[in-house]
Amino acid sequence: IGISSRVTNENSKCEMKKEKRLCFIQPCLSNTLKTIKIPKGKTCQPTFQLPTAEKLVFSGCSTTQSYKLTFCGVCLDKRCCIPNKSKMITVQFECPNEGFFRWKMMWITSCVCQRICSAPGDIFSELKLV
Repeated sequence: IGISSRVTNENSKCEMKKEKRLCFIQPCLSNTLKTIKIPKGKTCQPTFQLPTAEKLVFSGCSTTQSYKLTFCGVCLDKRCCIPNKSKMITVQFECPNEGFFRWKMMWITSCVCQRICSAPGDIFSELKLV
C-alpha cells in the first residue's frame, strides 16, 4: 500500500489544500502477477482481482473488513497498465492495543494499457527522488 498526495483548490473557498490517500495499484508479489490469465489472442490483461478478499495491512494495522481489490494488470508487449477510473472509499484500520483510524483510499474500477511507458512494466518509473 502506498500514499498518494496532491495539492488542490477544489473547495468552496478555492484555497490550496494538500490531500492524501492510500493507493494499491499492484501487489508486490511476483508470483501473484504470474497467475494473471491473459485471454487467448490478446497481449494484455488491464485489470485483475485476487481470488479471495483479504484484509489490508498498513503500518502494522489491518482493516476491520476484507476487500477484493481490483488491480492494474500486465502486458506481454511492453505496454504498461495504469489506473483509468477510480473512486474514493474510506477504510477503517484496527491497530493492536492502539485503537482504530480511518483513511481515504483510491478504489480502482478500471485500468488502461498504454504504449507510452518510461520503463515498460514498471508502474513507478516516473517517480523522482527529492
